Amino acid sequence: MMDNKDELIYLLHDTRLNTVLSWAIVLVLIFLATVNFFEGRYTWTILIIFIVIIVILPGLFFCKPSVMPYWLLLLLVLIPIVGNTTAYYFFLTRIPVYISVATLSLLIVAEINWFTSVRMNPKFAIYLVIITTLAVTGMWHFMRWALDVMIGTTFLLDGRSVDVINTAVMYEFIYALIAGIVAGVLFGWYFKTMIGKGTSSIIFPDGGMDVSQKYIHSEPPKVIRKRLGLSVQKQKNITRFLQACLVILLILGVLSRDLHILLRAFLALIITFVPAFMRQRYNLHLDPSLALWITIAVFLDALGTFWLYDNLARWDNLTHAVSSSTIAAAGYVIVRAIDIYDPEIHMPPGTMFVFIPLFILSTGVIWEILEFITDELALMLEIGAFLAQHGIHDTMGDMLFNLIGAIVVAFWGTVYLNSLSYKIAEIFEERFDSNKQ
Repeated sequence: MMDNKDELIYLLHDTRLNTVLSWAIVLVLIFLATVNFFEGRYTWTILIIFIVIIVILPGLFFCKPSVMPYWLLLLLVLIPIVGNTTAYYFFLTRIPVYISVATLSLLIVAEINWFTSVRMNPKFAIYLVIITTLAVTGMWHFMRWALDVMIGTTFLLDGRSVDVINTAVMYEFIYALIAGIVAGVLFGWYFKTMIGKGTSSIIFPDGGMDVSQKYIHSEPPKVIRKRLGLSVQKQKNITRFLQACLVILLILGVLSRDLHILLRAFLALIITFVPAFMRQRYNLHLDPSLALWITIAVFLDALGTFWLYDNLARWDNLTHAVSSSTIAAAGYVIVRAIDIYDPEIHMPPGTMFVFIPLFILSTGVIWEILEFITDELALMLEIGAFLAQHGIHDTMGDMLFNLIGAIVVAFWGTVYLNSLSYKIAEIFEERFDSNKQ
């Protein structure tokens, strides 16, 4: 049964003014789709048709054309499409385009919430919209690059140098990040305002939809440990050995006065003690396999700084795959814990399989922005770059291996990380519920 108290319902309105304005925007979108079709811009035609379907879907569901998304939200979607159809340089930056992407993402997230067993509150939906905006931007540029490399198109690789193209893509990533944050603030203000005005007049019909949350509390599969041939004690010993190696790298960084080695080894060493901190501070006992997983990821990165990044071509790809799997696991555990703790949120396993790649792609975009900014600052200060980019092929290669790591966790996380999610959910319950009292 649909929850009629769902606060995402405030995205829909059923007033005469909203109906007229929203359908007027739909007609403009249909006109723009026709213009793009006759101009041979078929990608934009398909995109606009998809937007129209998303916009009119609630009305089709209710069999009531007057139920439409708020017209101001549709205007945010429309303006960049008008600009792109009539004048390619209509905007000084592409921030409005990415705000349009964020708004469309909000409508899609809301409709997933309304028409499937997924459940979200506005705050969680806004976080998901920001993540989706960054992920879509990253995937869009990755797909264009992949097509250029595989079949010789010129979407990105258009004759400019790889560094110039990479800089242009980094600015696109920055615009997407700014747009995601701005859109998140606007959407938060919108929900706060609409909810403050009172109950929505739109009531979902009973659909008999089963939204009961069925969880499987599972331990890490013993078959994995058996195949690796590693007992719990052996895993702990390997973790300590790698920590000792990081200490040696730290000493070498001090003796050689190499700031890169020193900082990477120091940060890596701190991260390896996070499991121990979680155990002492929150009584959260991580499985030794997870502690070893984290330690391997940061050790490989620190070791690469010492020699391997500059002399072994695939070392950077390896570290991105391992590191992204660690980040993906963290994202899965946290969202799964929120899912277990908060009754307003329900993310079925299939949805989590989609969420993990989105989370990693968005994290990858933020990481590439960080690398770009540090490179630019290092160039301005005339010092060696702490995080270095090496053109568009390096950036897109990083994103490819980030995605590989995410897919591994998406397949594996549902059976390996559930028990940790339950432990964190218990911590949420103890801390947040005690604060309410």
